[in-house]
Amino acid sequence: MNFADIPTTTWLSASVTLLTGLLISMAVGRAVRSAAKPLKLQKEVANVVARVVRVIVLVVTVVISLDMLGVEVGPLMGALGIGGVLVALSLQPVLGNLVGSVMLQAQRPIRTGDQIHTNGHSGTVIDINGRAVALKTFNGEIVHLPNLKVLDEPLVNQTKDEFRRTLIPFQVSYDADLRMTQKLLCSEIRSLPGLEGAPPADVLVTGFGDSGIDLVARIWHPSEELTSRWLVSEAAITIRETLSRHDVEIPFPQRVLHVKGSPGQLPTGE
Repeated sequence: MNFADIPTTTWLSASVTLLTGLLISMAVGRAVRSAAKPLKLQKEVANVVARVVRVIVLVVTVVISLDMLGVEVGPLMGALGIGGVLVALSLQPVLGNLVGSVMLQAQRPIRTGDQIHTNGHSGTVIDINGRAVALKTFNGEIVHLPNLKVLDEPLVNQTKDEFRRTLIPFQVSYDADLRMTQKLLCSEIRSLPGLEGAPPADVLVTGFGDSGIDLVARIWHPSEELTSRWLVSEAAITIRETLSRHDVEIPFPQRVLHVKGSPGQLPTGE
């Protein structure tokens, strides 16, 4: 087509439309960044979302402006569609992790500072960015877990609530007074420093083992990992000391073998 034949008013209208689209895209970008703080989105994620929105607005504006000038936009849209598909396929992991970051921050299953377990790793969340969740393990290592993997795999937030529970199984001999043992252990465990405000611990009989009677101490403690490890250790020590102090035996594993034959003789094969 001959652009010289296009009326000046049409050129002016197309130019105004293009300029308006540019201003709108800039305004929308600023609005997205402004909304990031109330929505508690990471700055990096907000910037990427703002750029994507600006590009979409600009592409739509350019297409409208070209259509006003009489340019056939069908082939152009086809080329853009094919190019968009190719770009999307090549950037699928990147875009997927970006969307995963937005979902993690919108749903808020975890926050910076939470202690979590996922994908075989446990630690404290130190960052949630556009690519991965950065985790500092309890051994001091930094692990970067892709956002999509965090969304796809089971996720345990250990510090979502103030307290969580740990089970400590143990055994006592068959001649132990079980009710007295329960009462003593519950009293001693509940008096441990650090368990104030936590739901009370209890001790339950769970079965009859080969060597003794099976019991389990169910202890509620603060959710923070290092504190919980220390308190569980103190509870286990308290169980051992309390049983020893009251002459309640913790049996060693044992088996009784019955051998047929005369005393002092071992059976012989035929």
